Amino acid sequence: MIPDMHVHTRWSSDSSVPVREQIERAAALGMKQICITDHQDFDAPKFPPDYFTFLIDDKGDDDTVKKYVDDILEIKEEYAGRIEVLAGIELGIQPHLTEKLNAFADRFPFDFIIGSTHTFCGMDAEDKRHYENIDVEEAVRQYFMDELVNVKGFKKFDVAGHMDFVLRYGPGAAETFTYGKYADVIDEILKELIQSGRGIECNTSKFKAKNMINPDREIIRRYAELGGEIITFGSDSHVSERLGEGFKEAGEIVRECGLKYYAVFRQHKPEFYPI
Repeated sequence: MIPDMHVHTRWSSDSSVPVREQIERAAALGMKQICITDHQDFDAPKFPPDYFTFLIDDKGDDDTVKKYVDDILEIKEEYAGRIEVLAGIELGIQPHLTEKLNAFADRFPFDFIIGSTHTFCGMDAEDKRHYENIDVEEAVRQYFMDELVNVKGFKKFDVAGHMDFVLRYGPGAAETFTYGKYADVIDEILKELIQSGRGIECNTSKFKAKNMINPDREIIRRYAELGGEIITFGSDSHVSERLGEGFKEAGEIVRECGLKYYAVFRQHKPEFYPI
Protein backbone atom coordinates (compact mmCIF):
# COMPACT_ATOMS: atom_id res chain seq x y z
CA MET A 1 0.00 0.00 0.00
CA ILE A 2 1.14 3.56 -0.69
CA PRO A 3 2.84 4.81 2.51
CA ASP A 4 1.32 7.61 4.54
CA MET A 5 3.68 10.60 4.66
CA HIS A 6 1.42 12.96 6.63
CA VAL A 7 0.48 11.57 10.04
CA HIS A 8 -0.26 13.21 13.39
CA THR A 9 0.10 11.81 16.89
CA ARG A 10 -0.15 12.90 20.52
CA TRP A 11 2.81 15.24 19.90
CA SER A 12 0.39 17.48 17.97
CA SER A 13 -1.90 19.65 20.08
CA ASP A 14 -4.91 18.55 18.03
CA SER A 15 -4.33 14.78 18.36
CA SER A 16 -4.13 12.32 21.25
CA VAL A 17 -3.27 9.10 19.38
CA PRO A 18 -0.04 7.36 20.50
CA VAL A 19 2.76 7.13 17.94
CA ARG A 20 2.82 3.35 18.13
CA GLU A 21 -0.90 3.15 17.42
CA GLN A 22 -0.42 4.95 14.10
CA ILE A 23 2.51 2.70 13.24
CA GLU A 24 0.65 -0.49 14.12
CA ARG A 25 -2.24 0.61 11.91
CA ALA A 26 0.13 1.34 9.02
CA ALA A 27 1.75 -2.08 9.37
CA ALA A 28 -1.66 -3.76 9.47
CA LEU A 29 -2.61 -1.99 6.24
CA GLY A 30 0.51 -3.31 4.54
CA MET A 31 2.48 -0.08 4.35
CA LYS A 32 6.24 -0.44 4.13
CA GLN A 33 6.89 3.09 5.42
CA ILE A 34 5.16 5.70 7.55
CA CYS A 35 6.26 9.24 8.34
CA ILE A 36 5.24 11.01 11.54
CA THR A 37 4.73 14.71 10.78
CA ASP A 38 3.38 16.51 13.82
CA HIS A 39 2.44 20.19 13.84
CA GLN A 40 4.90 23.00 14.49
CA ASP A 41 3.14 26.26 13.63
CA PHE A 42 4.94 29.21 15.17
CA ASP A 43 2.62 32.17 15.81
CA ALA A 44 -0.44 30.11 14.89
CA PRO A 45 -3.59 32.19 15.35
CA LYS A 46 -5.76 30.54 18.01
CA PHE A 47 -9.43 30.26 17.21
CA PRO A 48 -12.54 28.72 18.76
CA PRO A 49 -13.65 26.31 19.93
CA ASP A 50 -10.36 24.56 20.71
CA TYR A 51 -7.70 27.30 20.66
CA PHE A 52 -4.95 24.80 19.82
CA THR A 53 -1.34 25.98 19.88
CA PHE A 54 -0.32 23.79 16.92
CA LEU A 55 3.13 23.44 18.47
CA ILE A 56 4.98 20.22 19.29
CA ASP A 57 3.61 19.05 22.66
CA ASP A 58 1.98 22.49 23.10
CA LYS A 59 5.42 24.06 23.64
CA GLY A 60 7.46 23.93 20.43
CA ASP A 61 10.78 24.96 22.03
CA ASP A 62 13.99 23.27 20.89
CA ASP A 63 14.19 20.93 23.90
CA THR A 64 10.65 19.69 23.26
CA VAL A 65 11.25 19.23 19.55
CA LYS A 66 14.41 17.26 20.34
CA LYS A 67 12.37 14.95 22.61
CA TYR A 68 9.87 14.50 19.78
CA VAL A 69 12.58 13.57 17.27
CA ASP A 70 14.34 11.27 19.77
CA ASP A 71 11.03 9.52 20.49
CA ILE A 72 10.46 8.80 16.80
CA LEU A 73 14.04 7.62 16.27
CA GLU A 74 13.76 5.27 19.26
CA ILE A 75 10.49 3.86 17.96
CA LYS A 76 12.06 3.56 14.49
CA GLU A 77 14.62 1.13 15.94
CA GLU A 78 11.88 -0.78 17.76
CA TYR A 79 10.00 -1.40 14.49
CA ALA A 80 13.02 -2.10 12.29
CA GLY A 81 12.28 -5.12 10.11
CA ARG A 82 8.50 -4.64 10.33
CA ILE A 83 7.95 -1.16 8.93
CA GLU A 84 10.22 1.79 8.25
CA VAL A 85 9.41 4.74 10.50
CA LEU A 86 10.50 8.14 9.22
CA ALA A 87 10.90 11.32 11.25
CA GLY A 88 9.08 14.30 9.83
CA ILE A 89 7.35 17.52 10.77
CA GLU A 90 4.65 19.75 9.34
CA LEU A 91 5.73 23.38 9.52
CA GLY A 92 3.14 26.11 9.24
CA ILE A 93 4.51 28.86 6.99
CA GLN A 94 3.75 32.55 7.30
CA PRO A 95 5.61 35.34 5.46
CA HIS A 96 7.13 36.84 8.61
CA LEU A 97 8.53 33.44 9.73
CA THR A 98 10.87 32.80 6.79
CA GLU A 99 14.16 33.37 8.63
CA LYS A 100 13.00 31.53 11.75
CA LEU A 101 11.82 28.48 9.78
CA ASN A 102 14.96 28.25 7.67
CA ALA A 103 17.05 28.17 10.87
CA PHE A 104 14.68 25.71 12.57
CA ALA A 105 14.80 23.23 9.68
CA ASP A 106 18.58 22.96 9.99
CA ARG A 107 18.60 22.11 13.69
CA PHE A 108 16.98 18.67 13.66
CA PRO A 109 17.57 15.43 11.70
CA PHE A 110 14.23 15.25 9.94
CA ASP A 111 13.75 12.89 7.01
CA PHE A 112 10.89 14.96 5.65
CA ILE A 113 9.40 18.41 6.08
CA ILE A 114 5.94 19.41 4.90
CA GLY A 115 5.53 23.14 4.33
CA SER A 116 1.91 24.11 4.85
CA THR A 117 0.17 27.45 4.44
CA HIS A 118 -2.52 27.25 7.10
CA THR A 119 -3.03 30.99 7.47
CA PHE A 120 -3.46 34.02 5.26
CA CYS A 121 -4.12 37.65 6.05
CA GLY A 122 -3.20 36.86 9.64
CA MET A 123 -6.01 34.36 10.24
CA ASP A 124 -6.21 30.59 9.97
CA ALA A 125 -7.95 29.45 6.80
CA GLU A 126 -10.09 27.16 8.96
CA ASP A 127 -11.42 30.01 11.11
CA LYS A 128 -14.98 30.73 9.99
CA ARG A 129 -14.67 34.35 11.14
CA HIS A 130 -12.21 34.87 8.30
CA TYR A 131 -14.95 34.69 5.68
CA GLU A 132 -17.53 36.96 7.27
CA ASN A 133 -16.45 40.09 5.42
CA ILE A 134 -14.64 38.83 2.34
CA ASP A 135 -15.75 37.48 -1.04
CA VAL A 136 -14.76 33.83 -1.35
CA GLU A 137 -12.96 34.26 -4.69
CA GLU A 138 -11.00 37.16 -3.23
CA ALA A 139 -10.15 34.97 -0.24
CA VAL A 140 -8.93 32.10 -2.42
CA ARG A 141 -6.74 34.45 -4.49
CA GLN A 142 -5.28 36.05 -1.37
CA TYR A 143 -4.54 32.60 0.05
CA PHE A 144 -2.57 31.61 -3.06
CA MET A 145 -0.74 34.96 -3.07
CA ASP A 146 0.37 34.42 0.53
CA GLU A 147 1.37 30.86 -0.31
CA LEU A 148 3.52 32.11 -3.19
CA VAL A 149 5.37 34.41 -0.80
CA ASN A 150 5.78 31.49 1.60
CA VAL A 151 7.25 29.00 -0.89
CA LYS A 152 9.63 31.61 -2.29
CA GLY A 153 10.82 32.61 1.16
CA PHE A 154 11.05 29.31 3.03
CA LYS A 155 13.09 26.95 0.87
CA LYS A 156 13.83 24.10 3.26
CA PHE A 157 10.70 22.00 3.01
CA ASP A 158 10.27 18.96 0.78
CA VAL A 159 6.64 19.14 -0.34
CA ALA A 160 3.90 21.75 -0.12
CA GLY A 161 1.15 20.40 2.11
CA HIS A 162 -2.46 20.50 0.86
CA MET A 163 -1.54 23.50 -1.25
CA ASP A 164 -5.13 24.66 -1.78
CA PHE A 165 -6.02 24.32 1.92
CA VAL A 166 -8.41 27.27 1.64
CA LEU A 167 -10.77 25.19 -0.53
CA ARG A 168 -11.59 23.01 2.46
CA TYR A 169 -12.99 25.82 4.54
CA GLY A 170 -13.96 28.86 2.47
CA PRO A 171 -17.76 28.82 2.05
CA GLY A 172 -18.37 27.78 -1.56
CA ALA A 173 -14.65 27.87 -2.39
CA ALA A 174 -14.40 24.24 -3.53
CA GLU A 175 -17.67 24.35 -5.44
CA THR A 176 -16.67 27.45 -7.44
CA PHE A 177 -12.99 26.63 -7.86
CA THR A 178 -11.42 26.26 -11.29
CA TYR A 179 -7.70 26.31 -11.99
CA GLY A 180 -8.26 28.93 -14.68
CA LYS A 181 -9.47 31.58 -12.20
CA TYR A 182 -6.13 31.53 -10.40
CA ALA A 183 -3.82 30.13 -13.09
CA ASP A 184 -1.38 33.03 -12.93
CA VAL A 185 -0.53 32.64 -9.25
CA ILE A 186 -0.91 28.84 -9.12
CA ASP A 187 1.54 28.48 -11.99
CA GLU A 188 4.04 30.67 -10.16
CA ILE A 189 3.77 28.48 -7.07
CA LEU A 190 4.17 25.27 -9.06
CA LYS A 191 7.12 26.58 -11.08
CA GLU A 192 8.86 27.73 -7.91
CA LEU A 193 8.43 24.26 -6.39
CA ILE A 194 9.60 22.44 -9.52
CA GLN A 195 12.61 24.67 -10.16
CA SER A 196 13.77 24.32 -6.56
CA GLY A 197 13.40 20.52 -6.52
CA ARG A 198 10.42 20.45 -4.18
CA GLY A 199 7.14 18.65 -4.65
CA ILE A 200 3.48 18.56 -3.67
CA GLU A 201 1.42 16.16 -1.63
CA CYS A 202 -1.88 14.51 -2.43
CA ASN A 203 -3.77 15.03 0.82
CA THR A 204 -6.83 12.83 1.37
CA SER A 205 -8.08 14.28 4.66
CA LYS A 206 -11.37 15.36 3.10
CA PHE A 207 -11.76 12.53 0.60
CA LYS A 208 -14.34 10.61 2.58
CA ALA A 209 -16.24 13.64 3.89
CA LYS A 210 -16.24 15.80 0.76
CA ASN A 211 -14.94 13.58 -2.07
CA MET A 212 -12.04 16.05 -2.18
CA ILE A 213 -8.29 15.73 -2.52
CA ASN A 214 -5.93 18.61 -1.90
CA PRO A 215 -4.74 20.01 -4.13
CA ASP A 216 -7.55 19.77 -6.64
CA ARG A 217 -6.90 17.39 -9.53
CA GLU A 218 -6.65 20.36 -11.93
CA ILE A 219 -3.66 21.60 -9.96
CA ILE A 220 -2.05 18.15 -9.90
CA ARG A 221 -2.54 17.86 -13.65
CA ARG A 222 -0.98 21.27 -14.20
CA TYR A 223 1.94 20.33 -11.95
CA ALA A 224 2.60 17.31 -14.15
CA GLU A 225 2.25 19.39 -17.35
CA LEU A 226 4.87 21.83 -16.07
CA GLY A 227 7.30 18.96 -15.49
CA GLY A 228 6.70 18.27 -11.80
CA GLU A 229 7.52 14.74 -10.68
CA ILE A 230 7.54 14.69 -6.87
CA ILE A 231 4.33 13.77 -5.08
CA THR A 232 3.68 12.16 -1.71
CA PHE A 233 0.44 10.83 -0.28
CA GLY A 234 -0.82 11.92 3.12
CA SER A 235 -4.01 11.19 5.00
CA ASP A 236 -3.36 14.00 7.50
CA SER A 237 -4.66 11.45 9.98
CA HIS A 238 -5.17 12.57 13.57
CA VAL A 239 -6.76 9.21 14.48
CA SER A 240 -5.48 5.80 13.46
CA GLU A 241 -8.77 4.73 11.84
CA ARG A 242 -8.23 7.27 9.06
CA LEU A 243 -4.65 6.38 8.23
CA GLY A 244 -4.26 5.85 4.48
CA GLU A 245 -7.87 6.81 3.87
CA GLY A 246 -8.72 7.16 0.18
CA PHE A 247 -5.24 6.25 -1.05
CA LYS A 248 -6.42 3.69 -3.60
CA GLU A 249 -8.83 6.12 -5.25
CA ALA A 250 -6.43 9.06 -4.93
CA GLY A 251 -3.66 7.02 -6.52
CA GLU A 252 -5.86 6.41 -9.55
CA ILE A 253 -6.64 10.14 -9.80
CA VAL A 254 -2.96 11.06 -9.59
CA ARG A 255 -2.08 8.57 -12.34
CA GLU A 256 -4.82 10.02 -14.54
CA CYS A 257 -3.27 13.44 -13.97
CA GLY A 258 0.01 12.22 -15.44
CA LEU A 259 2.13 11.21 -12.45
CA LYS A 260 3.16 7.56 -12.31
CA TYR A 261 5.34 7.51 -9.20
CA TYR A 262 5.05 8.53 -5.56
CA ALA A 263 7.98 9.63 -3.41
CA VAL A 264 9.28 8.54 -0.02
CA PHE A 265 11.75 10.94 1.61
CA ARG A 266 14.77 9.91 3.64
CA GLN A 267 17.06 12.67 4.86
CA HIS A 268 15.24 15.02 2.47
CA LYS A 269 16.02 12.89 -0.57
CA PRO A 270 13.11 11.38 -2.54
CA GLU A 271 13.03 7.76 -3.65
CA PHE A 272 10.39 6.93 -6.25
CA TYR A 273 8.00 3.99 -6.41
CA PRO A 274 5.30 3.21 -8.98
CA ILE A 275 1.76 4.10 -7.99
